[in-house]
Amino acid sequence: MGSAAILWVFRPSQRTGETVATAPAETQPSVPVLPSAPPDPFTWAAAVARVEEPRGSAERLETPPELMHHEDRRRFLAVQMADTREESYELPHDQAELAEMIARGEIVEVKALGEHHLLYDVGTSLREDPLTHYDVGSVKDVPLYPDMQAWLAEDERLAGLAQGRGSEAARARERLEFLASFYGEPGTRDALFREHAAVAALARDFGGTRYDLEDPADRTRFQVRLLSFVRPEARDVLLKVARAYHERFHRLLPVTSLVRSQRYQRRLSRVNPNAALVDSAPHTTGMAFDISYKYLASDEQNFVMATLAEMEREGRVEALRERRNHFHVYAFTRGERPAELLVASLLDDVEAANPGAYRVRPAAAPRKPARKAASRARARPVSRASGRRTRTAHRSR
Repeated sequence: MGSAAILWVFRPSQRTGETVATAPAETQPSVPVLPSAPPDPFTWAAAVARVEEPRGSAERLETPPELMHHEDRRRFLAVQMADTREESYELPHDQAELAEMIARGEIVEVKALGEHHLLYDVGTSLREDPLTHYDVGSVKDVPLYPDMQAWLAEDERLAGLAQGRGSEAARARERLEFLASFYGEPGTRDALFREHAAVAALARDFGGTRYDLEDPADRTRFQVRLLSFVRPEARDVLLKVARAYHERFHRLLPVTSLVRSQRYQRRLSRVNPNAALVDSAPHTTGMAFDISYKYLASDEQNFVMATLAEMEREGRVEALRERRNHFHVYAFTRGERPAELLVASLLDDVEAANPGAYRVRPAAAPRKPARKAASRARARPVSRASGRRTRTAHRSR
């Protein structure tokens, strides 16, 4: 696109109905993104419209066993958690740590509009303040200040409020104590200052684009951009699937989720039952991504599932067809599955993180043979001969 401004589309989110800014058509612009820029009908808007284009197929939808849950449904998460342990992946707590990982080159960007794929509603489910630190221990947000002077100014302001009486003074005293627990310790304080510096530096120059973090629209764009990254091995798998799909159907593969921070993952679990509640959720590793099948015809879905099933048989991925219109894909860095002993050791951790979710349901009592076919017992989930997978679906990522 040369030196033309990158163009954005403000469109309703598929999940919340809220109007949000979706990602730009290119990820390496030469001029800042303009909040008021209209969509280009020949690039981004046209690509989205083609993804959402109604179409059908007479082909019967067939989910291969590799895209079903294991007979023990805990295994799907346990396998991904085991790989995370073996590879010792760093899990980003918040946007600041994502910024630091980008600066170190640990995760790489996936173009919003690629040759064979399209990032579709990535990072639009929730809003986060990039200038806050997420403390995993307390599950609380800590504001990021640029330096000691800024923190002391806030400390002085709160101290003045705390001198009074009533609820406002009580809240100020509580806030003073909370901030002091982080900024009062030199090591922690310096780490928080570094996080602020990492976010600010990336916002000033994110591949040639500047984001004003005081502007809500730019904060949304900054977040979308941060969540458009994965680790190199995961990007390789994504691009291979997208290329195969495009060559077969001449359409862009819609990718809906890539890396997530732990804070984003935890908040997402409140509104999306597919979002896993475990310490090392797959998307926080940067090795997982989702493909939307909401608009894919049955023959398109079968092709994508067959492609992923072949990769799983080769030991390259762990994949699942989820109920909420997504194929979840986790890529293994070394192209091989983690050790079975480690997987088995994590089954109880998966269940503990999701109490009651994996409870075995008692068999239904037999009905009285009173009325023809209506008296037949309901069929149980289909299990393949290997007993490895069943057609049940559950929280997975």
